[in-house]
Parts: sequence; structure tokens; C-alpha cells
Amino acid sequence: MTRRVVAFFACSFLSVSATYPAAAVETGGTIEAIDRDEASLTLSDGATYRLPDAFDYAVVRPGMEVVVVYDAAPL
Repeated sequence: MTRRVVAFFACSFLSVSATYPAAAVETGGTIEAIDRDEASLTLSDGATYRLPDAFDYAVVRPGMEVVVVYDAAPL
């Protein structure tokens, strides 16, 4: 009986977790500009991304190749 209960909860968990879309999106490119006043980063393809409040600007500079992982805004 215990195995059935555990199996039921495991199946339920997997079924529910499989229906949630991925929360993060990943892209990459070369940094074209960093705007500290607007807390944004612009890549060579023209896409601009907002940076978090606690971002360390000392570790990035224009010309660097980066990978940006972000949350897609809901439509």
C-alpha cells in the first residue's frame, strides 16, 4: 500500500512539473554598450536587457562575448 501511495505522488509531481514552461531564456552575443543610468546592457544584435540592482559593472565591458540568461516577460 505504501508503495502505491509513493508512486501516486511521484506520478502526480512529474505530471504537474511537466506542464510548466521553462522560466528562463538564454541568448548570447557581444556587448555593444552598457548604460549604468538605465541599468541596461545592449548586445551587437541590438537587443537591450535590463540588469539587476546588485549588478557588478566592473566585470563587464564593451566588446566582451557574453551569455545572457533572463526571464521572458509574459505577454
